[in-house]
Amino acid sequence: MATGLTTMKTTTDVDVESIIELLFQQQPLSSSNGLSYYNYGTAGFRFKANVMDGLMVRVGILSIILLLKQAEEVVSPTSTTASTTTSIITTLSTGIMITASHNDESYNGVKLANPDGSMLVPIQEEFLTKWVNESNSEEWKQLLINEKLVFKLKNRILQSSSLSLSLSLHIGRDTRSHSFHLSNLLCLGAQTFIDYLLLSQSSQSSSQSKSNKVNIIICDHEVLTTPMLHHIVLHSNPTLYLPSYITPKPTRKGYIETYATAYIDLCVDLCVAANANADVNNANVNANVNTNQQQTVLRIDSACGVGYDAVKELENAILNTNTSLALITTLNAQNGPQDGPLNDSCGSDHVKTLFLPPTWWKQMNKDNNDNDNQNDNGNYSFPYCCSIDGDADRIVFFGQQSKNELSEFLDGDKIAILIAHVLQEKLSKTKTNSNNSNNSIAIAIPTMGIIQTAYANGAATNYVRDVLQLPVIITKTGVKHLHHAAVENFDIGIYFEANGHGTVVFSKQYEQFAIRQQQQQQLKDSFYIGLHRLINPAVGDALCDMLLVDYLLRSLGTNDNGAAAAAGSSSSSSSSSSSWTLQDWNTKLYQDLPNRMLKVKVKDRTIIKCNSNESICLQPLTVQPLLENAMNVATNGIENGRCFIRPSGTEDIVRVYAEAKTRTDADKLALIASQIVYDECNGIGERP
Repeated sequence: MATGLTTMKTTTDVDVESIIELLFQQQPLSSSNGLSYYNYGTAGFRFKANVMDGLMVRVGILSIILLLKQAEEVVSPTSTTASTTTSIITTLSTGIMITASHNDESYNGVKLANPDGSMLVPIQEEFLTKWVNESNSEEWKQLLINEKLVFKLKNRILQSSSLSLSLSLHIGRDTRSHSFHLSNLLCLGAQTFIDYLLLSQSSQSSSQSKSNKVNIIICDHEVLTTPMLHHIVLHSNPTLYLPSYITPKPTRKGYIETYATAYIDLCVDLCVAANANADVNNANVNANVNTNQQQTVLRIDSACGVGYDAVKELENAILNTNTSLALITTLNAQNGPQDGPLNDSCGSDHVKTLFLPPTWWKQMNKDNNDNDNQNDNGNYSFPYCCSIDGDADRIVFFGQQSKNELSEFLDGDKIAILIAHVLQEKLSKTKTNSNNSNNSIAIAIPTMGIIQTAYANGAATNYVRDVLQLPVIITKTGVKHLHHAAVENFDIGIYFEANGHGTVVFSKQYEQFAIRQQQQQQLKDSFYIGLHRLINPAVGDALCDMLLVDYLLRSLGTNDNGAAAAAGSSSSSSSSSSSWTLQDWNTKLYQDLPNRMLKVKVKDRTIIKCNSNESICLQPLTVQPLLENAMNVATNGIENGRCFIRPSGTEDIVRVYAEAKTRTDADKLALIASQIVYDECNGIGERP
């Protein structure tokens, strides 16, 4: 573990007055630049970095309070009934990530992770928002000294001399120039409050055994991707949240090992399945691979952010397994932190919003230095690419045919349907095999569904409902809303926003099902366990999703080859390295309706109100009727037209989404909707 600041206990004198001085004099909440209220939005607190100093100190203090509250819920009263000769060590971890994701360098943000690695629930967000914005020092004093914050926890611990509690707050940050400074301020706030708590505990429990104590540790992991931080938190609480078949590895190195190994194991299993006579031994599998097959290369736009080094580490971990190169895909990481500006003309948001290839900064700089202006396109033909965002929790795939032109584009909708398609086929085969076996007990197939937002392409939603015949739930924008809906409704909950942010969550019932499938004498199917091991269920994870998609495309290619071989086709290959191309993926399942996303700057985004899933504008009252009229085919001749608007959670802009049967009509509808927003919602700058 990378540790910048790790503290078990200090003897620093900290009282309420010193904390109040820190909050209101040394690091006051900024009210400059017109910012008067700090709201915890869909991405946590996210603002211009120059107004975040005081905010970070407050979040540090409040994060420890939340950690203590969560510990109260986990440590049950019956825990104190254990034998007096055995010491019970109870541990709990939460986390904080400092990042502004896909925003430019001038922004930063902070968001918290619960013990299962998930994002905060509404009641926690409300608590944070209330106290971050509290300007009354007397109210803060009351909060700090209120015994209710730790009373139940302390009483529970002090009831038995055998019980102690170790709490950890894990902190990560991205590569922004101000992230280190903001991380230090957050640690300052957290450590100051920890010192206050430990001093209070020491003074109140001097007559008790020294084993009665609460240890609170700050673990600064320094530079991480956001999903790495969530992985570390989840794996720090394995007894509560990890299935038995996933080994807890709560470090950066452990993150890399976990997903690299899972990817290799699944790819090897594909080769075993494709070669009937291949031994499961890795060396024998490698010997049966067609080594003449051209190596697949995935070119990765890392948005000049924190994901670049993580991809390099994944690549090294995969190569160090000595697996045949024909079994795996070469990861070609581009756009590192030293190559160009963060999220500038690159990254998933750029590609998704503009339908343009990213700037490959290193290659562009080389072309400029070579003064190669005669061939403007240079060598910009890349058939297999993906773009991640600045903190590596979003991903989109694309093919590039020239410097300024995409050949294919596949977003979060496409990823979700790809996962559902493969899983549904696999579950169907499992059910058939079970029915044909001698097992007298009917197998319970896990339930599966997809969670989308209003941004999901209409063709994707129709495909899920009409072809896959799976349930679809539409939620409000923001992965925290999709995540909770997935957990609450399905054994296999697949959720992705169109921007490429998403993952798959699994229930306890799924875990039991996966174990049974591997243990069955006749089947011994490790696919379900392997799939779970490859997916980061805590949060959207661009790198895990990248490996997952690559594996799924390979598996579909293997299935196609198997069908061809069964039909006697001489073109089938025995190697599992044959895979679907991006074009196969884009055309063999469903084809998107052309769509366009635009942004409109407004004076005040808060005047715009939408319904619960943000598909209908409720205020201003004039907007929705105008949008409905624009979507009417009789008015503008736009077929299959759909559009909606929603205010940004972090900036005074309004996001516009439009789709239609043709690209021309989608662009036309997006323009009309943008003009409606500008006219009716106090747009600023040039009218669209």
